[in-house]
Amino acid sequence: MDGLLPTLAWVAGVLGMVALWTAVSLALRSPSGWLALVAAADLALLLRLSAMPASRTRAWAAVAGTALAIALGYWFHAAITMGLMLGLQPVESALRLGPVLAGELIRHTTSAWDIIWAALALPLAWKLAR
Repeated sequence: MDGLLPTLAWVAGVLGMVALWTAVSLALRSPSGWLALVAAADLALLLRLSAMPASRTRAWAAVAGTALAIALGYWFHAAITMGLMLGLQPVESALRLGPVLAGELIRHTTSAWDIIWAALALPLAWKLAR
């Protein structure tokens, strides 16, 4: 039972960031790569608040959650881009989207800054969660 609250906090952090990323991406019609930094801070904070002991495990959990939030955030951005053209809802489009098309859409819509934010988010998650 000791790991239940940190596990729930981790899942809530990832799903919450994906929901926020999807909403911002839909509103701004851009990948919003800067949200990767917000995801790193959010995961680290939630794991600290859930009383998970400071350790490499907490740092790795924050990094893994941040990486998953980034991947799903970009996936949903690609789904939104394609779904708007086809008249599909974001979740419906995300379920139908294949990895090759998602990769191409992400490659064409992201800038160098989006990649930089994502790359900086992982060490930030590690640093904040330690």
